[in-house]
Amino acid sequence: MTSAKEQDQPVAKSAKATGDKKITAAAAVGPIPLELDDLDKALIEHLRIDGREGNRSLGAKLKVNEVTVASRLRRLEESGMMRVVAVTDIQLFGHREFAFAMVNAGGRAIDEVAADLAKLPEAVSVTVCTGRFDIVVPILGRDRLHIAELFGKVLPKIRGVRSVHGSMALDVLKYDSKWSLFGADSGATPKAQPSDTVDETDLAIIASLQVNGRRSNRQIAANLGFSEGTVRGRIKRMQNDRVFRIQAVSDVVVSGLRAHAFVGIKAAPGKVDTVARVLAQREDVAQITRVLDGLDLIAVMIAADRTSLISAIHNEIAPTAGVYSVETFDSVSTLKHNYLWTWIV
Repeated sequence: MTSAKEQDQPVAKSAKATGDKKITAAAAVGPIPLELDDLDKALIEHLRIDGREGNRSLGAKLKVNEVTVASRLRRLEESGMMRVVAVTDIQLFGHREFAFAMVNAGGRAIDEVAADLAKLPEAVSVTVCTGRFDIVVPILGRDRLHIAELFGKVLPKIRGVRSVHGSMALDVLKYDSKWSLFGADSGATPKAQPSDTVDETDLAIIASLQVNGRRSNRQIAANLGFSEGTVRGRIKRMQNDRVFRIQAVSDVVVSGLRAHAFVGIKAAPGKVDTVARVLAQREDVAQITRVLDGLDLIAVMIAADRTSLISAIHNEIAPTAGVYSVETFDSVSTLKHNYLWTWIV
């Protein structure tokens, strides 16, 4: 099995802001999208299903030789288009609550406030946006009391946070882990602890696979001082228990998807489930969460550009049967995004 080249993740440069005005070039300037041919696309699709499928097997299915497969994978990885990693279910590590912190800033540059929010290990991502809120922060909690502490004490203490609106997740309906922003800092995350599901040995194997999901069992065993059989058996058990998925994750910007937004949706009475099912079938909807709020659903949408994004929201989402209203929080810049920890739905 070919080992992927490991790279440090670049830290995103935050946009400048003056007072309450958001000024950024980050959304418009970034990596140049990579031109993919049919073989590249097929390799990515196969690796989204099984990130550890060997080069020989991939070559046989796609009717090319192993050398070609290895060369293409190296190109995709080195260009920043794709990484193969263990995307791990955070729920199994003691963080079972999820909420959206909608923050308004004042008396301090918005990007400075966002940078401090990004330091919180509980923050999955931090996005400066347009709309009635300045910053959207999907946030994790061990339990409801932990969420209450975050919203009641931790977030309001950050200098420049003027107000925090909480939107509590009732159910995560879709959480597509195939897309990420490699250019954003992944930042600190809650420390994974041994549990009924995993022990210290499992955690060490997971940490290795989160760096490079295509490392061979032999390499992992040698690095960690375990037997190859132990590594193989534990990986199989954890995959069967849905602790993680080993899959290809693609960069949205390098893939040509330069626009994304949080979309709040209010459904007509009794129509929330119907609307959620329709949205879940859309490729441009990466996440859907049912929330306890004035809104019923919060979705994450992606598109090639802002015009396409807004058009899809206004002309396709808003007229959907059962949708009462939509509210768009268009992304200006993302200061933190962690794609290694997810909700496996």
